Amino acid sequence: MPIGHMKNPKLSIIIVSWNVREYLLKCVRSIEENEPSCPFEVIIVDNASTDGTVDAIKKEFSQVVVVENKENRGFAAANNQAVELSQGEYVFLLNPDTILHPKSLDILVKFMDSNEDVGACGPKLLNVDGSNQDSVRCFPSFRGALHRHTAFKLLGIFKGQYKKWVMYDFKYNYQKDVDQVMGAAMMIRKSVTEQVGVMDERFFMYYEEVDLCYRIKQAGWRIVYIPQAFITHIGGGSSGQIPVSKRIMAMTSLLKFFRKHRGIWTTHIFSCVFKPAVVLRDLMNIVFGTIKYIFATATLDKKARKKTAEKIKNSVILIWRYCSRFRLLKL
Repeated sequence: MPIGHMKNPKLSIIIVSWNVREYLLKCVRSIEENEPSCPFEVIIVDNASTDGTVDAIKKEFSQVVVVENKENRGFAAANNQAVELSQGEYVFLLNPDTILHPKSLDILVKFMDSNEDVGACGPKLLNVDGSNQDSVRCFPSFRGALHRHTAFKLLGIFKGQYKKWVMYDFKYNYQKDVDQVMGAAMMIRKSVTEQVGVMDERFFMYYEEVDLCYRIKQAGWRIVYIPQAFITHIGGGSSGQIPVSKRIMAMTSLLKFFRKHRGIWTTHIFSCVFKPAVVLRDLMNIVFGTIKYIFATATLDKKARKKTAEKIKNSVILIWRYCSRFRLLKL
């Protein structure tokens, strides 16, 4: 049977795309090659791609449901469009830069069927070379964020809190309840979204799945990492097209998460330290990068010089964009 919409689907596979035609085609082909045994549907929401994504999908997979947005509405809003259209008992949020492995969907569906107290679960994600990809996290903390994004990292401050946030010592070969799984491949019970709500569209990109997992956990549901199911996640598809904007967007969304779940005033006080420390980190990167650039030039190391120049440029752009139009005070 052609991949696409089936009558009375149990599973709804949702993919949001933006200018990743080739990745998306490979992803949908992998679904076709590794179909779940239950009835399922595939819903693709395209955020105004200009690379022929929609035409390519319609040509090769005519029964796939395709929603064509006239503008890039962001990851959260596009997923919500698909969830609203979905008919499955479970919705599976899947990035376009992923490749399914045999039985991965069946394993996740069977686990959800057998554990009615689980609101969401996620598979083991693999890098292209087959190595484990970090895909589970604790919910973010103020001190962990300072180490991750600011000059505190260069000073080695709050490293322990950062490791706790990213679950540095997590054993990826064992099933375990976690705070959150990566939104690149996350199966959610549809009834849970009806209870706690769908993704918060104020998160244009990043932390929308963290916020959703937080609400799922707060409502008393379990979130479980399932290592028996494998999915390759290439990474850097849509977001990789905007490296500097990616950092700014990630920090913006992180502060939105803190304001929503840690309190407005507490986050405001935190921001008084966080924002200047972000700029300080990139100023330090420029200073040290300039020294490295001079050394690379003197030693005729063209590769190191080019790489260092790119880092310096990105730091300059980030500081300019981050501080422009009083963004430093707005975030």
